[in-house]
Amino acid sequence: MCLVRSYTAVKHKINRISLAALATGILVAGCGQVSVQVGSDDVETPKLLTGSIPSTSDIAYTDVSPDDRQIIARVLDSVSVDLSNGSSLEDLTLPWLNATSGNSGTVSHIDPALFPNTGCLSFKTTANTITGIKLYAGTACRDISAAFAVTSLSVAEA
Repeated sequence: MCLVRSYTAVKHKINRISLAALATGILVAGCGQVSVQVGSDDVETPKLLTGSIPSTSDIAYTDVSPDDRQIIARVLDSVSVDLSNGSSLEDLTLPWLNATSGNSGTVSHIDPALFPNTGCLSFKTTANTITGIKLYAGTACRDISAAFAVTSLSVAEA
């Protein structure tokens, strides 16, 4: 008895292997991406496709922790001057210290001009953190319990 092989059985087997290899190639190709600058053949240098430019408030919220902001707000609460009459606090300098993190600074240039209408103060503070000493400009507003809370903070020009 002679065993006869048919070409159709081998052909289907080759087609299935080819199809599996093609499907794997397509799936793997979807995971990689190369970007080339227009008019350039430089494919070795990767291009950054996404990202953002950090703002001054991003830097401030990275450097000055939420605990530090609460301490700054408590220092502003300690101002015993009547804020509703718009008295000047430009010469007042108040120190702050976060004993947990070791960060410290001074609050100064307190401007209560907006306080009668909004319940907010603008101020400047220095912050001596692990990243160095920087000057920040901020705003603190009264919350529902009539205590100040720092609502904005950004790196200020010296």
